Amino acid sequence: MPEPLKSKDKNGAPFTRPREIEACLVRLESLDAATRLQAFAITSRKSDGYVPSEAMTYFLRRAWAAGAQSEFKQIFELLMKRVGQSLCSTISDARMAGAQGIREEVMGRFAERIAKDCNGRFAMLDFFEVRFDLAFSRFRKTVLRQIGPAAVVTVPLSTDGDEGQDISPEVEAAAADFLGGDPKKIDDPAFRLELDAAIDALPDDQRRVVGLLRQGFQTHSEDPNMMTISKMLKCDERTVRNRKVRAYKTLRAALQGDV
Repeated sequence: MPEPLKSKDKNGAPFTRPREIEACLVRLESLDAATRLQAFAITSRKSDGYVPSEAMTYFLRRAWAAGAQSEFKQIFELLMKRVGQSLCSTISDARMAGAQGIREEVMGRFAERIAKDCNGRFAMLDFFEVRFDLAFSRFRKTVLRQIGPAAVVTVPLSTDGDEGQDISPEVEAAAADFLGGDPKKIDDPAFRLELDAAIDALPDDQRRVVGLLRQGFQTHSEDPNMMTISKMLKCDERTVRNRKVRAYKTLRAALQGDV
């Protein structure tokens, strides 16, 4: 049976998937992974065998939890392909200047959301399993508002935004990297605020790499089935490394009085 969702609505009731989605999940669970992937590759809603994105999201999360990296990678790419097609219609080149860059920003932030969910500390995709189109529409509009005149939001350095919580090992490792080998600095709340502000000010491509590093993702891996930052952002390893180096150089310069 499909696992229940963790999130609750404003009245405290747990999220529940529509009956048709639950039935779809039960049916798909009886299939082997290869057969499911063939169904996930169908993109037309009018085609026989089309799988709702809600169900794809469920199996994406399940593959990650089970350590099925190859399956996760393939579902991730198929889901992002759907997201890209959707954005081409809602943020079209004919209707909006710089549409391609905006689409890439939305997709990048959606990849970050998936990364947070995989990190296990947030139920970031629960609503996407209930009503994917509505959830993504709200997500897209939020991103568009933020990348207009507003500043870009980054992932908090603490595990859940609570200063009283421990810092995750992944964040400590990243901090040691760009804080000159002194991750203890990150324990200072004032310094964390200053660091967050510095990361907010990074160019989008660099900020996204730093955000995924803070979630514990590797820049690259010799394992072809491992989901890495270069695969999530659809760029080569050298590009990721260059963005990382530029970002860390900028952060050190901005924080050199404190590092």
